[in-house]
Amino acid sequence: MTKKSINIPDNISGEELKKILKTLKLYKDLTKKLWNRWKALFKSILTWESEYKVEYYTHASKDNSLEEAIKVYKKVFWDDVSPDDVKLVEKESLEWGIKVFKDDNLVDLSFKKASEILN
Repeated sequence: MTKKSINIPDNISGEELKKILKTLKLYKDLTKKLWNRWKALFKSILTWESEYKVEYYTHASKDNSLEEAIKVYKKVFWDDVSPDDVKLVEKESLEWGIKVFKDDNLVDLSFKKASEILN
């Protein structure tokens, strides 16, 4: 394996180089620790745009699941989320309820989670 040299332009300041180095360290750290999830998280960190995903039980109403998820985003994450920004995914394994994701954070409102807490 050969190392490639990097040509750094003369007009880049020390502060800009520090920002680049910090970004590269974050990239390296995320790729090691998060496996396949690192791409979406790295993109959201750089662009300041969050990824919103909701998993819901297959036989539940899609509209009700989305409505509840928007309430969760508002109360838990303090985000005003448009329904168009939310990716909805059906999950038979939930047995009931929803799982609300914002980037790498999760609010689990599924039957499986409630059952585990009660047992």
